[in-house]
Amino acid sequence: MAIAITDTTALLRWWHQHQAQVMRRETDFLRNGILQEIIAIRRRLEVTCPLGHNAELSTCEPHLADLSRLYSLLENFCDRLQSPFSLDSLPLALQHTVQPWQARLHLQAHLPTTWPPEPLELTQLLVLWLKALLPVLAETLPYPVATALRLNETDNLKTLTFTVDYEAAIAPTMRQSIEQTVQPFLETFCLFTEAACDVVFQANQFSLKLGWQPTAAVASNHLHASAAHAPPHSRPQTPSC
Repeated sequence: MAIAITDTTALLRWWHQHQAQVMRRETDFLRNGILQEIIAIRRRLEVTCPLGHNAELSTCEPHLADLSRLYSLLENFCDRLQSPFSLDSLPLALQHTVQPWQARLHLQAHLPTTWPPEPLELTQLLVLWLKALLPVLAETLPYPVATALRLNETDNLKTLTFTVDYEAAIAPTMRQSIEQTVQPFLETFCLFTEAACDVVFQANQFSLKLGWQPTAAVASNHLHASAAHAPPHSRPQTPSC
């Protein structure tokens, strides 16, 4: 079998797109299938066994409570698999991701109310990066005294900035832990978007900044670059697999 592989980056991006879409379909199945079925069962139970107005508990109440608990567990499981906002809004997906950690990390999220659509795999990468980093910050001494997440777009450049402030100096082991956690996600994101990434450690502060162009602009740059560098009448090599 012969397969033409002309762009490794495109192949890796396809794989991430595929994985993100599979995850979306599975979570949609849970949200729109199983969770809705639990709601339907609860309604049928309420109709066939209505609660009385006397002080005596209905025999249905324990079952209704069990259904509510099961619904909450599955709903939380879906949210952990994939943010319900991943497909619609990067700011909402980021807010949904950091919300459980805001009090613990003294985290302020400065996110716009409107944002142009992002490819699902890019939103998923940023969400996964935060999910990997936030527990490290919350569970490793010293604890942050202030954390900030900012997202904005200016002059056709999207920018995400994340800063963490400490009272004490950041230990070398803490710096190494942060670097090892964020590096794979950031390198992958930069590979897909041609983003510029700055990670800076100061005495008592860690900051990270990502800057990338909208997807259409990146695709246009790739098209012009390919046309400029491709020799006339060239054909891609087809390796044997």
